[in-house]
Amino acid sequence: MLPLGVSSGPKAEKYDLDSYIFPFFEELERLGEGVPAYDAHTNTYFTLKAFVCLVTGDTPAISKLFQLSGHTGTYPCRACKIYSTPYLNRYLTKSGANKGEAGKNTRGYYPLSPPNRFPTQVSVDQRERISQLPSYRNHDDLPLRSHDGYIHDGEASSADPNLLHTSGIKGVSPFAHLPTISFPASVPFDIMHLVFLNFVRDLCALFNGSYFKDKCLNQHAARLSNSEWTAFGADMAKIESPTSWGRPPRDISRYMGSFKAEDLYNFLMYYMLPLIHRRVSHNTFKALRRLVMLITMAASIEIRYTDMDLMETRLNFFMKWFYDSFYQNDHERLPICKYTEHCLLHIVRDIRNWGSASYYWQFPEVLSFHAAVY
Repeated sequence: MLPLGVSSGPKAEKYDLDSYIFPFFEELERLGEGVPAYDAHTNTYFTLKAFVCLVTGDTPAISKLFQLSGHTGTYPCRACKIYSTPYLNRYLTKSGANKGEAGKNTRGYYPLSPPNRFPTQVSVDQRERISQLPSYRNHDDLPLRSHDGYIHDGEASSADPNLLHTSGIKGVSPFAHLPTISFPASVPFDIMHLVFLNFVRDLCALFNGSYFKDKCLNQHAARLSNSEWTAFGADMAKIESPTSWGRPPRDISRYMGSFKAEDLYNFLMYYMLPLIHRRVSHNTFKALRRLVMLITMAASIEIRYTDMDLMETRLNFFMKWFYDSFYQNDHERLPICKYTEHCLLHIVRDIRNWGSASYYWQFPEVLSFHAAVY
């Protein structure tokens, strides 16, 4: 790996990132024109040209690089312009001088269709506003972003920061001015973070009944009882896996908090289906099988055009089952419609553009910036 720079943690510094990577763009300009290079295999000199055509990273990193509002914004998605549905979140303060005191804030969630069932505490005016939000049948109906639209929205927000709330774009990234970058096509979703580090954890929280704060909402088709979840984890710890898969499986009911991406990858791809078989309903198992087959095909080294059509079908069926089972167009269930779940709708489109998701995921062997060398 050739790191351009390292920023110390634990929190992100508030700095002008574009100014730090400006020397990188100067070097890209030189590489685009060509630099002399030597081929030791043929004992000849040639002109080497290199172009950045794809940028990958987790959502906070991409939001910084391309000046996006981020995953909690009104328009969080870099691929489409889905509008957030507001939800009043109530909580108890966990630390500080106000520890234990009740608090509340408004968060945005991203269902394809706004809820049509509301608790009594939601006012009539708020219900009316939410019911007027756009509704989409599936990902094909979503209003997709374009490169020209990104430039237009970014320039408008640079001139008037208040316009950020109407587009989700703060400004125009220098990447957008590279001739080989087209936003958002050149910024595919990384399934290491999206699927393995985020969605799989949410799926396990649904299994063990800890996802929703209201315990009544955790009663659904994929719910395992406490004893079933404990037995699930104990059975997982007994599995003897090949050493080539990495660390041996551990009890997920006890140690999931320390699971890394590789552990969660192995859980989804190898362990989940045989362990959950007969512990959930047939329809739930069939939906989970579609998910595993979808991700297996998405990460395959070789993908045919007909495979992508099959992935689209499986994605549509799985997402319909997911929203029907856990969201149910119920306002109280909006927290299941996180940005993470929404982004799953776009992964097959990225594969159509770039091939296997394993070419641009963030496992250590892959660089964050991918260059085409000629």
